[in-house]
Amino acid sequence: MHIVDGGAPPAHDGEGMRNTILGFGIHTAASVWWALFHELALSEQRRPRPLATGAAISAIAYVVDYYVVSKRFRPGFEAHLSPRGMFAVYAALAAGFALSGAHRRTPVRERQHERKRAALPRNAREPQLAAEEPRQLAANR
Repeated sequence: MHIVDGGAPPAHDGEGMRNTILGFGIHTAASVWWALFHELALSEQRRPRPLATGAAISAIAYVVDYYVVSKRFRPGFEAHLSPRGMFAVYAALAAGFALSGAHRRTPVRERQHERKRAALPRNAREPQLAAEEPRQLAANR
């Protein structure tokens, strides 16, 4: 594994599937990291746009992976994939983000509000109608 051992990404798995296990763990953690940014971006939007947001986060991930971090910390896909394959990797990441956002029935902010409301005691959830003063319309005053 080039991130741990240095050098070029190996074309073999190593002993006991070491490279596969390390690679799976690192790439899964990186995907979850970028998914957090995707969720944050969606939560800040009044009208969430999961496809555009997923594509933007995936593009940012590509730029960070291949132009910001040092060569040792690159994912290593470029050593084994064509440019078309590289595009497919980040397009799949964007599609995963977009699908996760598109299946939501309610926007993130509304879900957060629902969670806060669910944490309240049951009697605090419903307004006390009997305790409210009757309101008069402006025409009746």
